[in-house]
Amino acid sequence: MSEKVVVGTRGSKLALAQTEKVVRKLKEAGYEVEIRIIKSAGDIMKDRPLYEFKGTGAFVRTLELALIDGEIDIAVHSYKDIPSARVEGTSIAAVLERESPCDVFIARDGSTLEDIKEGALIGTSSLRRRAQLKWYRPDLRFENLRGNVDTRLRKLNEGLYDAIVLAEAGLIRLGLSEKIRYQRLNPEIFVPSANQGIIAVETRRGEEDLVSFMNDEKTALEAEVERAVIRELGIGCAVPAGIYARYEGKVRLICQILSVDGTKEVRIDEELNPNTAVEEAKEIARNLKEEIKHLIPRF
Repeated sequence: MSEKVVVGTRGSKLALAQTEKVVRKLKEAGYEVEIRIIKSAGDIMKDRPLYEFKGTGAFVRTLELALIDGEIDIAVHSYKDIPSARVEGTSIAAVLERESPCDVFIARDGSTLEDIKEGALIGTSSLRRRAQLKWYRPDLRFENLRGNVDTRLRKLNEGLYDAIVLAEAGLIRLGLSEKIRYQRLNPEIFVPSANQGIIAVETRRGEEDLVSFMNDEKTALEAEVERAVIRELGIGCAVPAGIYARYEGKVRLICQILSVDGTKEVRIDEELNPNTAVEEAKEIARNLKEEIKHLIPRF
């Protein structure tokens, strides 16, 4: 008889789509699987932008507590939602192969970011995306946009915004990437959030072997390099920061830190040795922190 594994997730379509990828791998390995939906404060208070929540990890902590309490055996997360400081006794035991790290620009009339009308209203609750777009197009206006992907697309189609910005990985996971017209934003210019496009699988500490077989080593290195920068800088979603590592022979690391108003930018673009990439990333982040303080005094 196969061992039963209880997998915890948020209840949105996107979260369930992510979870199904993990469930499929567990079933292929011979496990019986039960999916259990856990609601968090981030799911309940959808009228507030994420950066206004106290602390970080609005979607993560409730799942981690359920893990520690034995309510679930595995938690599935979008890795970019996971803060550096986590609930004691938990472990990120595997990451799946990274899907697109890119943001996409979706305009109601099909315009690109370059040709959308002056003063267009953009929907996003991400300080990073807002600052990057202000830096690129200072004339644009912004309003907060929360809710799942379907809700955001509906609000766009209803005319509440001229355009919105989403993660391409979410559209791919929901099967929408071929159905919606969008512009993929260059990740070397509009640097993604650390760990964007990565699904993380969390277990109790000491139980990593339950899912370690599904770990993608290339993605794991990219994720750890990006998280090393975030940890060293000590920043969360309240600071506009893009951190992106791509491992292709060497590890290319791009970091973009912006002032909230998008008028100041600090950027680095370095190649790292894969064997020492995490330590190199920490050193780059330490130097970057001093540069940020000089250019962005409130950092």
